[in-house]
Amino acid sequence: MTHVSFEEYEAAKAEIIGGVQYKEMSTLEGNVIRKTYTTEENGTFYEVNDGGCIEFWSDKHPDSRIYDENERAGLPENVGAVPGYGDLLAEKIRETADFANLKPFEKFVLDNGYLYDSSDALKAGYDRAWKAQHGITLTEEEFAAEVMSRGKLVDASGLYEAVMEHVNAGRLTAGDVMQYAHYRWCVNRPEAVIAYQVGREKWVVNNCSEEITEEAARIEVCEEFGFEASRVKIIGTPYYDATDWNFIRFNCSGRAWLMKNGEIYQVYE
Repeated sequence: MTHVSFEEYEAAKAEIIGGVQYKEMSTLEGNVIRKTYTTEENGTFYEVNDGGCIEFWSDKHPDSRIYDENERAGLPENVGAVPGYGDLLAEKIRETADFANLKPFEKFVLDNGYLYDSSDALKAGYDRAWKAQHGITLTEEEFAAEVMSRGKLVDASGLYEAVMEHVNAGRLTAGDVMQYAHYRWCVNRPEAVIAYQVGREKWVVNNCSEEITEEAARIEVCEEFGFEASRVKIIGTPYYDATDWNFIRFNCSGRAWLMKNGEIYQVYE
């Protein structure tokens, strides 16, 4: 049976589930995990994971191939939690990798390895990042795991629901979902994830956490864009952290406006 690289395994999977809706099913038989990813458009992708050795095939390419996770980046297998495990892997990569030709997984470990204390957690984190990069929406369980990887245990269900409302309405992309799992400020304030339409097919969504008073917001938009203060009416809760990180909705002279991260937009109503 043909052995392939991680990139080839990744490409085969993306060919089936990339950019489309899919249904994931998994079963556990001893230590063997069997998974299927079924789509209406491209058929099904199949994989059998036996201790990190993954046999995979698809309806498009029925011949089985094998990718061995344990060989990825030449890193040692780890089956349990080890404090600093991700840091240790990152250090090994720094010592042995060709930085001119880093693999995606190696880049991920260098940037994010410090977040993970086990190989399973690190691999799951990489899989979530891979999905986001390929336009595949995280499940609620994956979203919650991503939130937890960045801090203490919290209930992220309200935030996921708020973000998915924007995704389903076309205001956010599947890839954007991951970003909101990293915005710790909105986990307990999903109502702050608001959006306005600023073009025929363009929406902007708040990513700023710092609330300010209406008076302070009025000063910011007037100083930045020259509006007359007496005519500016702030709408909703204004957010401002810096000149390039803000979200202030306001009306002026009969028109609806939005200041978002230092840019000015006219709002469609």
